[in-house]
Amino acid sequence: MTEAEWLACDDPIPMIRFLRNRASDRKFRLFGCACYLNLWIRFPVAELYRDVLRASEDYADQRISKSQFKLARKKGDWQKAPHVTGEASMVAWASASACCGEPYVAACKTTRTRPEETVVQVGLTRCIFGNPFRPVAFSLAWRTSTVLALASQMYESREFGAMPILGDALQDAGCDCADVLNHCRGEGPHVRGCWVVDLVLGKE
Repeated sequence: MTEAEWLACDDPIPMIRFLRNRASDRKFRLFGCACYLNLWIRFPVAELYRDVLRASEDYADQRISKSQFKLARKKGDWQKAPHVTGEASMVAWASASACCGEPYVAACKTTRTRPEETVVQVGLTRCIFGNPFRPVAFSLAWRTSTVLALASQMYESREFGAMPILGDALQDAGCDCADVLNHCRGEGPHVRGCWVVDLVLGKE
């Protein structure tokens, strides 16, 4: 895949395939969680399945052990639970595929075709993985107390409405990277694993 193809791509699956061995397991797992969380905004889902996703996020961030993660995964009906186990890149692929087209997704009925999810997932891919052809060198001088506080609060709360404010704080700190500032001030979506927030917090 070339950079032009990446920027023009309208399907998350080839993007995920391209990223295999180029991105961290953490980011792949967080992408999988983001796919379900976006879909579940519009469906009533049992809390135990949301617990599975929270456990998956915690496992990705190494906040819980693998055994604790497996225990959380086993609490619900495995046929209805989100695809969060296995190789990380396959988790990302399976989550994207399931949320776009499977007839029964994580305790909520869906139709076989969900093109609107594909559009959102492309946005999620770009939010989490950025542009792999143009990695950004993040200056430590930009990591001020204000910048860190904003990024930490958004990450922990899963609420990213302050992204434009983060952009202003980064610019005040001397950040002149157009890719960083434009991402902060763009329409999103923004989720856990956002490449700019990860750069601020030193996450991979």
